[in-house]
Amino acid sequence: MKILAQILIYLLLSVSVYAQSTKEIPNIPLYTLDMERKTLYQELETLKEGDLVIINFTSSNCPPCKEEVPNLLDYSKKWNSSNSKPRLHLWIVFLGDDAISASEFAKNLGVRKPALVYYDSFQTSMRILDFPGTPTTFVLKKKEILFKEFGYTEANWSKMISVIENRR
Repeated sequence: MKILAQILIYLLLSVSVYAQSTKEIPNIPLYTLDMERKTLYQELETLKEGDLVIINFTSSNCPPCKEEVPNLLDYSKKWNSSNSKPRLHLWIVFLGDDAISASEFAKNLGVRKPALVYYDSFQTSMRILDFPGTPTTFVLKKKEILFKEFGYTEANWSKMISVIENRR
């Protein structure tokens, strides 16, 4: 009976971990710097099959974001310059900022194409995706969440890189 209970607990935990690891991201509104309303799902549909996306939620008043965004830019540039398949896209979403402040901050951080910049003045995405603030980073393959973490730490960075590198 004890062995049966252990097996049942193991199976329940396995299903729980599997369910968490294959979670689909909800759709959210995104606004371009040209003030065009798009949705996450619309933007994801433009990607090729198998491509990965790093979505970094940041803000102009976030000190750790000033460190993280340039590192994300460097990493995605190195990944894509190595002719790796799948492609790695970087989308930066400024929370609580308008188009002007998001554009200025992105420029100060050195963000330029191919990275995409969006803003979310009302922080709708934060409520829908249920995260506490900035910086928060997601890695997606289409609508599947491969990685989600709040805060910019060495441990979080290492976990994210590991998830991405395992997709080469």
